[in-house]
Amino acid sequence: MKKFRIISISLFVLSILINIIAGKIPSLVEKYYSNGINIYIVKIMSKIFSIFPCSIFEILIYISLLSVLVFLIYSIYYIMKKPNNILSYLKNSFLNIISIVGIVYFLFVVLWGLNYNRMNLKDSLIVDYNKSHNENIKDVDYDKEDLINLYKFLIEKCNDIRAEVLEDEQKVMKCNTDYKEVLNRANNGYENVSILNLNKRGSYAPAKPILNSNLLCYTGITGIYSPFTGEANVNTGVPDIYIPFTTLHEMAHQRGYGSEDECNFLAYIACINNEDYDFQYSGYILALKYTASALAKVDYDALVSLNGELSSSVINDLNYSREFWKQYEGKVNEVSDNMNSNYLKANGVEEGTLSYGKVVNLLLVYYSLYGFN
Repeated sequence: MKKFRIISISLFVLSILINIIAGKIPSLVEKYYSNGINIYIVKIMSKIFSIFPCSIFEILIYISLLSVLVFLIYSIYYIMKKPNNILSYLKNSFLNIISIVGIVYFLFVVLWGLNYNRMNLKDSLIVDYNKSHNENIKDVDYDKEDLINLYKFLIEKCNDIRAEVLEDEQKVMKCNTDYKEVLNRANNGYENVSILNLNKRGSYAPAKPILNSNLLCYTGITGIYSPFTGEANVNTGVPDIYIPFTTLHEMAHQRGYGSEDECNFLAYIACINNEDYDFQYSGYILALKYTASALAKVDYDALVSLNGELSSSVINDLNYSREFWKQYEGKVNEVSDNMNSNYLKANGVEEGTLSYGKVVNLLLVYYSLYGFN
């Protein structure tokens, strides 16, 4: 046990050092890890665990929670039975916990976590554009007018594509197929995306549904990526407008992107390049929501005025979404959001869960480069 502790704590320290060094060399991380070895690591893991129809990561979470419960019960029993050994027991327990955390953190960093240190996506988009168009653009500027134009574009797209999608008896958008087929159809979007060579990365295992999706709704989480199994896990208990977008968001993590705003942007690009209207609509309406939040902060009157151009069907979908999440608001949602935010900040995402809204900046960069079409 002593040898195990020494090894695990050493790996923990090594992982921290590797992470610190990687943060200083994002271009090398991008080239050799994110676009190199990590592609093969994730592909192998995702293919191995795709043998199982359910999410192995979800099962591991349940096992971990059960283990913690058993440990707490045993600790109470042990302390009550042998109160004189309490200090020795607490010391050993602490060292064991640190050892386990050390191993888990080492695996996290090596298997996927270094992706948080890759080049930011804005710079990657500019570099990629320069290569494909023989340009030498250094940076992209945008202003409020560009934000308004983006919102107008998204309104037009939402209105047009909403007329092509299916709807349920409540006149709310529904996907073309059940969620299982949605997960299987998702990769089509990435296959059609040429930027950043996303269409040349080969195949990964499809995303998996979370078994206890309804319970997960109380946390406000629509999807989870597992760096330990390479599984993209999707909450299928949410309104259908979220499922295609969330699937592609988690698949963006699978492809080596850690930042939430970057994964949201890639999910959007993959959605609108998917051949199916339900994916396209999911991408446009989620981008519309993010852009509306951004516009509300800089020109609320413009937002109110432009919202008058939304079709009644799009408004109905947005209202349904808002009412759906209202029923899950509460302490669990707040705690979950804080935990997720702290996790993101611990991995270098300074804004925490607020970074989900920074996707608008990437949309502005993208359309400044490529134009609206």
